[in-house]
Amino acid sequence: MKKFLIFLGILGSNLALAGSLPTASYVEVERYVGKWNSITSIPQFFSKSCLAQTAEYEILTENSISVLNTCYKKGGKVTTITGKAVVVNPRTNAELEVTFDNFFTRLFKVKGDYTIIKLDPNYEYVMIGSKDRKTLWIMSRETTMPKNILQKYLDFAAANGFDVTKLVDSKF
Repeated sequence: MKKFLIFLGILGSNLALAGSLPTASYVEVERYVGKWNSITSIPQFFSKSCLAQTAEYEILTENSISVLNTCYKKGGKVTTITGKAVVVNPRTNAELEVTFDNFFTRLFKVKGDYTIIKLDPNYEYVMIGSKDRKTLWIMSRETTMPKNILQKYLDFAAANGFDVTKLVDSKF
């Protein structure tokens, strides 16, 4: 019985963790848009073969932005995917849902959780993830990031339940 109660406690704390994620206090969309370089990320099925990734955002409407993700692969091969992110929390602009323009996401109406977890005041560095802790990107306006700042972002991610051992660094 004691083991069962411990299991329920662990399960409950994991479920609570999955539903709560800190966000940037407020994101000025006009400052956020532009090009971001992925410094490190948890690989997803669509990014496992990427040596490096970038994301470019442009304002579409008051509550949506366009998304252009670029994947740089071996041999100079490049693939892209376009999409749209819609703000779901206008109080902070830090919680969005992303849909990509491909057959699978249109057919199954797949929406991705895009939460801006940590954003530096100068909009030079950002950490984006999902509430289930399965996606995480630490990005910079440049293709590099100072080690001390990257470490702060890694520590923050780990403290908030992300498995930072799964991160893969980009090779620009």
